[in-house]
Parts: sequence; structure tokens; C-alpha cells
Amino acid sequence: MHEVSIIENIIKIVSEKAIENKLTKVTKVSLKIGELSGVMAECLKFAFKISIIDTMLEGSTLEIEKVNAVAECKDCMKEFPIDHFNKLCPCCNKFCSSIIHGYELYVNTIEGD
Repeated sequence: MHEVSIIENIIKIVSEKAIENKLTKVTKVSLKIGELSGVMAECLKFAFKISIIDTMLEGSTLEIEKVNAVAECKDCMKEFPIDHFNKLCPCCNKFCSSIIHGYELYVNTIEGD
């Protein structure tokens, strides 16, 4: 379960940014996670709940926004939704390797006091 190490890094990043911005307590963390990232949101939430104990994030909530996977065809310049198995342009039927969204995994916002 690599979600635990991901959450540990997120807690470190959030704590550092909170201190930089003179927050003493974090109340909410929001993440953006691409559907192709390989991260399971439920496992991430479980790891978050356990990992924030005795940190400045204790009692905070985790909000996860899923980012849909989108590619762009370099031949016809069309953007279209993709998944793990289908990256063919619906217009020209060519394989597209230009993925615009879907692999994201980052802290979007931090709220606190």
C-alpha cells in the first residue's frame, strides 16, 4: 500500500507550508488526483486518518478531487477522454501519447487557523 508513503509526504509538505504561512492548525487539505495515477482514494483517506494523529493536521479533513484523463491528438488537435486501455483519437483513430490530464497527484489547497 504505497498510499501510506504518499500521505506521509503530503503531511510533510502541508506542515511545512502551514508553518511558512504562520498556521498553527490545519483544518482541511484538498488534493487533486488523476484517474491514471494509480492511487486509490479510499486507501489514501484511511492512511490520512491514521497518519495525522499527533500532528498539526490532527482532526482535519481530506478532500479529494478526481481529475479525468484527457489526451490531445497531435494530428487533428482534438482533446478527448482516455483510460488505461484506450488512447485512440475518436476522430482519426490514431494512438495519442500526448496526455494532458490524468497523472496528477498534488496538494491543491490547505486551510487552517
